[in-house]
Amino acid sequence: MSQKVIIPKEFTDYLKEQLENDGFEVAPVADETAASILEHKDAEAIILNATPFANETMDQMPNLKIVARFGVGYDNVDLQHAKERGIYVTNTPGGNEVSVAEATVSDILILSKHLYNVSKHMREGDNQFSFDNPSRDLRGKTVGIVGYGNIGHQVAKMLSGFDVKTLIWNRSPRTSEYGEFVSWDELFQKSDYVSLHLPAVKGTIGSVNKDTFKMMKNSACLINFARGAVVNQDDLVDALKNGEIAGAGLDVFEKEPLPMDSELRKLDNVFLTPHSAGFSVESFAKISDMSATDVKHVLNGEKPEHTVNGL
Repeated sequence: MSQKVIIPKEFTDYLKEQLENDGFEVAPVADETAASILEHKDAEAIILNATPFANETMDQMPNLKIVARFGVGYDNVDLQHAKERGIYVTNTPGGNEVSVAEATVSDILILSKHLYNVSKHMREGDNQFSFDNPSRDLRGKTVGIVGYGNIGHQVAKMLSGFDVKTLIWNRSPRTSEYGEFVSWDELFQKSDYVSLHLPAVKGTIGSVNKDTFKMMKNSACLINFARGAVVNQDDLVDALKNGEIAGAGLDVFEKEPLPMDSELRKLDNVFLTPHSAGFSVESFAKISDMSATDVKHVLNGEKPEHTVNGL
């Protein structure tokens, strides 16, 4: 009997054919709730999006050998628990780096040019808004990149054509031709735009908070394409309301989907997207190939290329 692989239904067009060609039975699920997943509790593999995968669900799947993340972040899986069960956890580093980096630069431009509000007011018949609220040129500004992995590197590289000064902070020493490495405090104090690209791990969770916002310029903007948990969201709302910072571009949130009653939805100085920065045809194709290949390796008794939990 074929080994079974659970996949998110929305990625069927990208994953199903490749996995079936490798000889596996494919089980698309409409959502990643425990109930949907456990309809296929006999599965040997699951390709998982960003929804939390509870240990209790994992423990009801006796044949499970690999949890393959369809993306880079893996904070929705308990790595140690999976390791104790002998289950590989993998991700797809670099799979969506270009898509997320392009979205990051787009948000910086949207904020600097007030593009969302200009368009919104124009649709409402107000052609005066852009005159009353002039934009700012990006040229000559300072952009701070917090976290210099694949995505942070791509952002710095793309920004090199905009004639900006790029400051970089990273948890471990790195070098780059695209910017200057500085301390955490210096980056937040000097940057006109701060772009977050950190994983949500011990030491980074809640690290951007009221103390950080007090360091920033009142004219500065925060861009977060990392994880919602990196930012204290209540402190961010206060900073945006009180004018401690000028604006924010957010693709990730403490709770996702962002609740309809969230204060962030009410603020005109925030540009929101629903954790969709990495959603491109090109990134889906690349991530699908990487995750499906790791599944193939494990179910064929081999070691995956992109394991993240030490197995």
